[in-house]
Amino acid sequence: MIKFKKEYNPLFLKYIRRSIDDYNMISSGDTVAVGLSGGKDSIFLLFALKLIQMTAIKNFKIVGIHIDLGFNMDIHPLKDFCQKNSIPLIIEKTDIAEVVFDERKEKKPCSLCSKLRKGALVRVSSANNINKIALGHNSDDVIETLLMNVLMVGKLGTFHPNIHHKDKNINIIRPLIYLREDLIENLTTRFELPVIKSTCPVDKKTTREDMKNLLYSLEKIYPDSARNIITSLSNVDFKNLWNQR
Repeated sequence: MIKFKKEYNPLFLKYIRRSIDDYNMISSGDTVAVGLSGGKDSIFLLFALKLIQMTAIKNFKIVGIHIDLGFNMDIHPLKDFCQKNSIPLIIEKTDIAEVVFDERKEKKPCSLCSKLRKGALVRVSSANNINKIALGHNSDDVIETLLMNVLMVGKLGTFHPNIHHKDKNINIIRPLIYLREDLIENLTTRFELPVIKSTCPVDKKTTREDMKNLLYSLEKIYPDSARNIITSLSNVDFKNLWNQR
């Protein structure tokens, strides 16, 4: 059962609280659904938000949503964790895996999978009167997306920490944007949180994995590069960006 410890605040909670405050992610009265993939980031996010719910002044509800993609994952550890900590868990079965790996239709399965999974999360949340969806994207994910957009698409941008979908009146929030992936991985192991191994056939074989390796290479040369890239996203020199008229 989750219990609060003083060491949690300087270790990671203060950074999550800061992201929530910086981008007005959670307010009193919200119902926040955590998108639970089974991976380390989403279970750590659920753990952290439960701690914040226990200690923060804001009064909000937490729900877990697992979109079953059809990869035959054993999610019993996830079910047990939610049950022990009194967290409602919604499981939505889909045929997303079958759709994205139909070679006749899709050459970029990861991109389509992400869109379909997010669409399912929004649909399920809307049907259950949930107004916030929390995703487990960390600081590394932010930078990798930026690099992919710049290098592969020719677009300067990454995902926003708090996006409002007007048609469904739902916000997608990302409270882990100030935490590095290696810290989350270490803490997940330290706190013995249930992580389910991915059964996706292209796991660790994607363009995002290439960007991850590129970031590691940058940090070997410029140790502060990741931190400075994150800072640059809210310190934009608009005057010297090109704006064609």
